[in-house]
Formats: sequence, structure tokens, C-alpha cells
Amino acid sequence: MVIHIGNKIRQIADQKGLKIAELGRRINTARQNVYKILSKKTIDTGLLLKISKVLEYDFFQHYTSLKDENQKLREDNALLKEMIELLKEKGAKKKK
Repeated sequence: MVIHIGNKIRQIADQKGLKIAELGRRINTARQNVYKILSKKTIDTGLLLKISKVLEYDFFQHYTSLKDENQKLREDNALLKEMIELLKEKGAKKKK
């Protein structure tokens, strides 16, 4: 799953009832720059930390959950490979 962090920031700001201009004021940037931030798929971690504090929301959790998801997929893949090998061995024994 790919995260579009700008969309996520907009979603949380909307949920909290924070207007774009107010978000800009709180992160010390112009409203136009906030719109640019919201259009980006990725942003600088320092800026993301600042926005996280202002919105009282941990945006980094979305990246760590991806890491966990990727680890689970790797584990599942390894299990499937083991199962395939076992099935191949079983098939080879039946042919004998």
C-alpha cells in the first residue's frame, strides 16, 4: 500500500476542523505552501514531525505499519516456498 501523505494530512486536518490557513500559520508557512504540501506524496521528515505535533497525530505510524506489513508478506512468502518444496518432494516420491 502506497501512502500519499499529503492526502492523509488533509484528511486529519479536516477531521480536526483545522482550516488550511490555520495549519499554515501553525507550521509557520504560507497557505499556498500548505496546498503544495497537501499535493505531495512524500515530504521531509522534519516537516512531517512539525505537522504531526500541530495536528496531534502520528503520521509516522503509517510508515511503520507498512514495514510490519512488508515483514509479514516476506514471512508468508517464505512459508509458501517451503510448502511448494514439500509438495514437490511428495510428488517426486509418488512417481517412484
